[in-house]
Amino acid sequence: MIRALTLMVALFVTLPVNAQTIDELKAELTTREAELAAQVQINALQRQRIETLEAKLSGKRLAVAPPSKQNPEREAGDPEEDGALERALLRRGIAVLPPYSSEVTPSLAWSHSGSDFNSSTQDTFTSRLDARMGLPGGWMIGASLPYTYRDIAGLGDNSGVGDISATAWKSLFSQTDTRPSLVGSLRYSAPTGDDFSDDPVALGSGFHSLTSRLSSSKRFDPIAVYGDVSYTHLFDETINGIDLNRSGIAGFGFGANLAVTPDITMNTGLSFFFEDEIEVNGIKIRGSDTTVGQFEFGFGIVLAKDVFLNFNGAVGITDDSPDVSLGISLPIRF
Repeated sequence: MIRALTLMVALFVTLPVNAQTIDELKAELTTREAELAAQVQINALQRQRIETLEAKLSGKRLAVAPPSKQNPEREAGDPEEDGALERALLRRGIAVLPPYSSEVTPSLAWSHSGSDFNSSTQDTFTSRLDARMGLPGGWMIGASLPYTYRDIAGLGDNSGVGDISATAWKSLFSQTDTRPSLVGSLRYSAPTGDDFSDDPVALGSGFHSLTSRLSSSKRFDPIAVYGDVSYTHLFDETINGIDLNRSGIAGFGFGANLAVTPDITMNTGLSFFFEDEIEVNGIKIRGSDTTVGQFEFGFGIVLAKDVFLNFNGAVGITDDSPDVSLGISLPIRF
């Protein structure tokens, strides 16, 4: 009997201790589980960060859109379209406007040549109004209307409408990580300006012409490099009973644009155009071939969301080139 009572007292004394030990174990287990869940989350975040850094180091961009939308058609209002760098490329015809957006550009240019075929100086002032409109499918169309004043020492001066032109551009493909963008264009120019049959000081070429051009660019922010090749076919003309046949004009150019800030850009480049000798009544005129080479420079600034101010200049580096050219344009987007 005494032994049974002793055993009961011992059990009564140890029960609270055992209960306390079990509660502590449960609490410790819950704490460990929370710590483990937190560690798993931390590990996942670290793994994602490592993958991001590896992608940047390898020059790859993480996918942010499904494969079917890797090269979506640009829309009006896209913030990238409002930057000075993209506006400068568009001005050169290396990019196209978003669908259904339009741009009107008044411009003024001056060029000076120390000598021409009469060994005299000439100055040319040209005011121009350009209009462009973006279309679906990467298309853009535009037209240009120039008004020219030209003064040639020893011959006189003349002013009036120059040769008007119409152009169609097509974005053939957009830039990717491995290839540049490519834009093709075709321009028709009509001889609406005075030629030598109208006035000793011509305001136009006197020829109908078609110019095909391929332009490419690749952006390495904050720099975009570009290049283009072109060929102009001039249709034969008869002026004052004289058959004139000009050979085609081949050209190429290259350069770079630097985005100093999102709203300011600077550019520099070289351009060259080559024309063979002119034929008059089937006879080539010796010395009438030309090589025009220019060093180009300029800068542009975004004045407002839809207004871009562009300055450009060129210095002739061949005998057939204008000595100096300066221009200013104001593309306004609608």
